[in-house]
Amino acid sequence: MKDGGRCTERVLLLEVSMISVKGVINGLRLFILVGSMIGAAACSTISVNTSAKYNPKFDYTRLKTFNWMPKSETTGNLQQTAVAAEVGQMIESEVEKELEARGFKKLTDGIPDFYLNYHAYVQTKVEPQVVTYSCGRGICGQGMELNQIKEGTLILDFIQADNKDVVWQGTAVGVVGDPSKRKAIIETAVRQLLSMFPPK
Repeated sequence: MKDGGRCTERVLLLEVSMISVKGVINGLRLFILVGSMIGAAACSTISVNTSAKYNPKFDYTRLKTFNWMPKSETTGNLQQTAVAAEVGQMIESEVEKELEARGFKKLTDGIPDFYLNYHAYVQTKVEPQVVTYSCGRGICGQGMELNQIKEGTLILDFIQADNKDVVWQGTAVGVVGDPSKRKAIIETAVRQLLSMFPPK
């Protein structure tokens, strides 16, 4: 599989929970107030990193019709164990919409040119960050903050129908956690992923 590169929208982030390791009380209070304001503003943006791998020898022009891989043939059943049914429906609906907008047709009867399968999961990550506390007229001190974020990963497979080989695989990674932005995050992830298919 060849690496298809990365597509990044560089804006961060969501409001995160912060654990103070060190700091001056007044400066800490000011930092939390400002930090909350910045976090709230950043919540209006969505950041998703995407990448793709593919078989450079495969003729992608022959792919016209698609359908989802039958549940009995999915690997690991991550669709059922790691993703809520509502999120799964959002992913499938958005993938189908984007593919059909690009000229592909969903085939519900018979064998399509390729099958789709996805895996999705969420993990909590802790990221240290050095911060400076301001008292308003200067620097009061520095400390370390531990930012806890929820990072979601979506992996989308394009599978050759006749031999079940994965000919293209896209991965999207982004910060999740705000239910009100769930649909927008999925739309962004799928749109960026499929902008790299077929590979050029």
